[in-house]
Amino acid sequence: MVTAPLPIGYRIGPFQLDLRSGELTRNGRRIRLQEKPRSLLLAFAERPGEVITRAELHDRLWPGDTFVDFEDGLNTAMRKLREALDDDPQTPQYIETVRGRGYRFIAVVDAVAEEIAEPALEKAELAFPETRPPVPVAAAEPKRALAWKMAVGITVVLVAAGAVVFGMRWRSAHRPVVSVAVLPLANITGDASRNYVSNGMTEELIARLGQVSGSGLRVIAPASALAYANTNKSAQQIGHELGVQYLIQGSLQQQGANVRVAVGLVRVEDQARLWGGVYDGDLSELFEFESAIADSVGNALSVKISTTPQEEYRPGKYEAHDAYLKGLYFFSQRSKAGFEQAIENFSNAIAIDPKYAAAYAQLASAYNLMGQYSWMDPKNARSQAWAAAEQALSLDPSQAQAHEALGFSEWYYNWDPGAAEGEFRKAIALDPRNVDAHHHYEQLLMTAGRFQEAEEQIQEALDLDPRSLILRTNLGWLEYFEGRNDEAIRQMQSVIDENPNFLTAHYKLWWVESVAGDEARAAQELLWVVRAMADASNNSRIEEAYRTGGYRAALRKFAEIDDMNYYGNNVDGARCMVFAGDRDGALHYLELAERQHEGWMLFVPREPAFASLHQDARFQRLVAEIKKTP
Repeated sequence: MVTAPLPIGYRIGPFQLDLRSGELTRNGRRIRLQEKPRSLLLAFAERPGEVITRAELHDRLWPGDTFVDFEDGLNTAMRKLREALDDDPQTPQYIETVRGRGYRFIAVVDAVAEEIAEPALEKAELAFPETRPPVPVAAAEPKRALAWKMAVGITVVLVAAGAVVFGMRWRSAHRPVVSVAVLPLANITGDASRNYVSNGMTEELIARLGQVSGSGLRVIAPASALAYANTNKSAQQIGHELGVQYLIQGSLQQQGANVRVAVGLVRVEDQARLWGGVYDGDLSELFEFESAIADSVGNALSVKISTTPQEEYRPGKYEAHDAYLKGLYFFSQRSKAGFEQAIENFSNAIAIDPKYAAAYAQLASAYNLMGQYSWMDPKNARSQAWAAAEQALSLDPSQAQAHEALGFSEWYYNWDPGAAEGEFRKAIALDPRNVDAHHHYEQLLMTAGRFQEAEEQIQEALDLDPRSLILRTNLGWLEYFEGRNDEAIRQMQSVIDENPNFLTAHYKLWWVESVAGDEARAAQELLWVVRAMADASNNSRIEEAYRTGGYRAALRKFAEIDDMNYYGNNVDGARCMVFAGDRDGALHYLELAERQHEGWMLFVPREPAFASLHQDARFQRLVAEIKKTP
């Protein structure tokens, strides 16, 4: 291994801060410490005895004016750090307040350096090429350029780790499935603006491990893995919740041009650390290193590392990949602001490198969901998504995410389930781990009444992404379509119990409770949705209607308000009218939705909310229009 001057931790009296795991311990006992107090402690440990101004701490903890209430935030972080250190600000042993200037760390700090030896590997040995000491990055090189380099380096380490440890299992006659989760790489740079790098790298590592073929290796998808960022849960608890046997944990550290990524493999059963590795230095030549590692793993385990039909595309400029990582980070937030920022970042990646197929594919998916969530004009969303997906496939026909995005557009926007099913199947064949393809294929099957097949697809998605709130909500939605209302309610309520602010679960629980006939609980969910979505004026109007006229009056008011800050609410209006007992009103809104070609019309023919309209000639005409399109 390369020994670099970067420490792996700091010892401060009875305390030790481990830079690999981000953990703070006192005499070996773990001390709970959140991200901001931990970053604060790292800033002090790097500069003991020096006065660090509040302005410097602002730039360190909340760069780029990303935090609007800095004073309160810093005071809170300082209080929590002092509580963790059991430090009294009046008689400090660790943190001294320097009035009018900032703070000084007055305790003795010892840097901890450790050379991590690689354990002997039974029946599987890897020959690593000789490595060189870190090479400084030229001063003119943009700082962001390190993002792409880091992703490649840590991918190498993790692929090697995962393949070697699981090698003996592959040799068994029965080839049992081995399950692993890559937990979010801890950003211990002390720079919160680097979170997108550690999160983006985590997603890419998951994708890289998922390319191991013929292995029986099950890798948990990013959404479920990223839910454990900054968690205090034990390996056993995480493993139980995700249903995996092994966890890969790691951290990212950076000082100037030098980078250290530390990773370890933990067995869930007994929390034993089976393997650990550290990669140090300038990663500019890691493409060749990655190839050598992959060849060594393949020779040792008789495993083909890459299943892609052609060599993975690498952007010509590191800035393009940096923008792509930012896009992944914001996309994972699944919010209006997150999708908007993701679209901007993926577009930046494409502007820097017009041949970046993966960026086009992710851009298409972002536009698709913006349109489905009614956060932009669906027609504009469809055209942008379609163009991006087509461009991705023209560059790389094997791009699974682009096939998935094209399939979504064919189904939701073009109302062509046949073409969509073909694209979803292509996406799954190219990448069986594509959660979006399984999920949206399930939605298509549900609207076609192919419920057994839909259940199979949603379970495939949940096996890969067991903590996903949207998947668990839509499992309940499938149960609702099948007429299993009690199960649907329990499923959606379990999501709300875990995340009380998850809008989609409240929205769909409102529909199920209405169909189930519990107007009191349905009204509670409707009012929650209104408070989450509407501005103060519309919120007051709907709540006043509920106070004076009850649930049905609130439904009518919700339906008639057309400025709820989203597009295409006619199907929602139809639901409101049918729940209020107004058949003509419901059909009026459905006819508007059909004329405007709203994607949500695809769900109408089989949705239980509209069962009372099935014998109406106007409803039958609408269903016929949907089926004959295109």
